[in-house]
Amino acid sequence: MISLDSERFAYDDGVPLLAGLTLTVRAGEYVVIAGASGSGKTTLARLLAGMTGGGAGSVFRGSIALDGETIRFTGTPTDPRIDPAAWSSRVAYVAQGAWGQLSMMSATVGEEIAFGPSNRGVPTERLRRLVAEVASSLKLTPLLDRDPRRLSGGQLQRTIIAAAVVQRPRILVLDEPFQGLDDDAVQDVAAALEALRRDGTAVVVCEPMLPRSAPSGARVVALADGHPVFDGALEEGLRAGLRRYGIGTAGERPRVDTAAAAAPVRPGPVPGSVPGPGPVPGSTPGPGPVSGLDCEPDREPDPPLVALRDVTFRYPAAGGPRPSTGLTDVNLSISAGEIVAVRGPNGSGKSTLLQHLDGLYRADSGSVTVGGILIRRQPTGTLATTVGYLFQDTDQQLFERTVLREVSYGPLATGSRRADSVRKASEALDRVGLGALKEAHPYELSFVQRRLVALASLMATGPLVWALDEPTAGLDEPTRSMLATLLTRHAEGGGAVLLATHDAAFADAVAHRSIWLEDGRIRGTGTGTGSAPGS
Repeated sequence: MISLDSERFAYDDGVPLLAGLTLTVRAGEYVVIAGASGSGKTTLARLLAGMTGGGAGSVFRGSIALDGETIRFTGTPTDPRIDPAAWSSRVAYVAQGAWGQLSMMSATVGEEIAFGPSNRGVPTERLRRLVAEVASSLKLTPLLDRDPRRLSGGQLQRTIIAAAVVQRPRILVLDEPFQGLDDDAVQDVAAALEALRRDGTAVVVCEPMLPRSAPSGARVVALADGHPVFDGALEEGLRAGLRRYGIGTAGERPRVDTAAAAAPVRPGPVPGSVPGPGPVPGSTPGPGPVSGLDCEPDREPDPPLVALRDVTFRYPAAGGPRPSTGLTDVNLSISAGEIVAVRGPNGSGKSTLLQHLDGLYRADSGSVTVGGILIRRQPTGTLATTVGYLFQDTDQQLFERTVLREVSYGPLATGSRRADSVRKASEALDRVGLGALKEAHPYELSFVQRRLVALASLMATGPLVWALDEPTAGLDEPTRSMLATLLTRHAEGGGAVLLATHDAAFADAVAHRSIWLEDGRIRGTGTGTGSAPGS
C-alpha cells in the first residue's frame, strides 16, 4: 500500500499544485489519475515514484507512506532524501516519453527489459525466464534481439513498460502508457497490468482523458489546476461532468471550430505547385473522399502536392540486426486541401513513410515528389519550406533556450529576416495557445506544451505539406480539438496533411481518407475512417 498526503507542491515558479490532496492506493487496486494538461497528474505520479524534487529547487510539504513506513517533508533543506534504488525496487515508474527512459547501456531489447532486475542481482536463469514471460505477454518475443534504439515508437513504449513489469513491483505507476500503441498492443498491455494486479500489485495510470473501460472496481481521481475535483468509481466519473475541467472521454471525436477553420492562413507557394481549394472536413461524421480539385472544365487538374511512386526502402544493416519492415511498392498521391491518415500496427512503416517526405529517409527505388520537388539528393534542410515534419517524440526537435527562439529558428534558417521570423513565431505560438510562454525554456514546459512548441515551429516555417507522426499522443480533449481545427484550417488554405495515427476518432473527424499499412505495404484504403479495411 502507498499513501500520499500532499499539503502543497511547487516548482521553481512557486505556483502551488496538489494542495489538499490525499491519496491511498491499496494492493491490487487500479487507479486512474485523469486530468488535462497542467492539472498536476505527472507531478502526482513523480511523487508516488519518490521524486520529491528537493534537490532540484522544488518544494513539497506533506508525507508519503509505503508499506507502513511514513516519510514526512516540510519543504526545508533538512528534509529526508528518498533512496531511488531502494524505492524503485518496490515502486516502478514509467514516465511519458519512452525514448528518454532507455538505459542507453543495452544492445538488445532483451537486455533492456532485464536491466533493472539484473542490477538487483536476480539469478541468470530466473531472469531469463522472467524476460521471456514478459516479452511473450507484450508480444515482444520477435524483437528481443533488436537494438531498442531502432524500434518504432509503439514498440519502444512496450519495451519500457516490459522493463517495469518484469520487476514485479508492489506499486506500478504509469504516465500515459497507452500513447502511441495500436489496438492490439493496448490490449496486451492492459492484460499484463491485470495479471500484475491479480497478484497484488497496485496499478496507477495517469491519462489526459477518462478511459471508456477499465478493470472491475477501477477508481478515478480527477485533477484540475493542481487540485482534486473528483474521486470515485469510473462509472460515476463518466457521468460527473468532468468535461468542464477539460477532461474528455477516450474515443470521442474532437470538436472542430468551424468558424476558426473557415479563416485559413494560406501557406506560401512552392515551385512547381499550384494549390487549389480542396474539400474541407467539418465536425460532422464522414467528410468523404477527395475526388479532385475544383477546376474549370477545360483545365487540367493541379498536380498532387505529394506523390510516392513504387517506393521501396530497407533499413541499412549497420549497427544491429536488420529490421524486417521498411516500405515495399508504396504508391500514394495527396492533393491540395486533403488530410490523409496513415493507420496500421506498431512497426508497420508509418513513421518511415512520413520521413520520406522531408528526406530523412531516401527511397532505394521509386520516386518521392513533394510540392513539385523530386526528392533525391537535396539536403533535408532545403525542404523545410515545402514539408514540415512533427516527430512522434517531439523532444528530439527542441534545442533552443527559449520558446520564441525555438519557433523562430525555422523561418530564420529558411531566409526570413529576424523581425519577420519573430512575427511568424509569435503568430504560430498564439495559434497553439502558448503566446504567454515565449520566454520560457522549452524543457520547463509540460509534455503537451513541448509538443505544441514543436508544432508551432513547423507552422511558423510555413510549409505546404504537414507530416505529423502521432500528433494527438498525450493530448487532452481541448488540445485535440484545437489541433483538429488547425489541420482543417491548413487544408482549407490549400495545404495538405499526412498524419500517422492510432487515434481512430481523430482520423474519423478530420481525415478525408485513410490508408492502412502492414509490413511496409499499403493493404487498403478507407473513406474518412480510422478502422482497418475489412474490420
